[in-house]
Amino acid sequence: MTSPASRRRPSSGSERRVADAIERGDLVHLRRPVAEDRDEWVALRESCLDHLLPWEPRQKVKSERERWNAFFSKANTEDRQRFLICENTGGVMVGYVGLNDIRRGVMQSCNAGYWIAQRFTRKGYMTEGLRLAVRHAFRTLGLHRVEAGIQPSNVASIGVVKKLGFRYEGTALRLLEINGQWCDHERWAITAEEWRDVARASRSRATPSPRAGKP
Repeated sequence: MTSPASRRRPSSGSERRVADAIERGDLVHLRRPVAEDRDEWVALRESCLDHLLPWEPRQKVKSERERWNAFFSKANTEDRQRFLICENTGGVMVGYVGLNDIRRGVMQSCNAGYWIAQRFTRKGYMTEGLRLAVRHAFRTLGLHRVEAGIQPSNVASIGVVKKLGFRYEGTALRLLEINGQWCDHERWAITAEEWRDVARASRSRATPSPRAGKP
């Protein structure tokens, strides 16, 4: 029989948010944003705008609070699924990943967008956060293809998709206007079949050989 203590809902706000995870990894989990996240989200972005804005298209917003309103209003729609990346321990918000421009019908694809606050880089959080989002795209949403457009000079972001098995498919010239300039973007993508191959290879590497340790 389950004890009353084990049936209790988490008491603190951070504990409740951790319990609401959509996808969970070893380091971080994904959850949907709620209205109460606004101040933490705004503070997180404002702490590292110099780190984020060189890679982001301009939006018609005058502040990060306005950006939050635009982000939150379209966080859970038929063509957008946006998640916060949070640490498993304590539920601290560290970044964002989204499955945007979801196309159904004969395409079954989406574009992935993501960012991580500067103080949380080089911890493996962004790689795992994107991996969880791609898993959600294929397993839960039933999509067939996930794409990512990345500026050629964004070496860190390219490194993330490479680790997850994305393929380079070419460069779209002058694709997006960023800081008043039309910027090229490399196109990276992965399909459901490729994702399964990557997952099998990862499991194989993690499984010790029966002969391991034998002379």
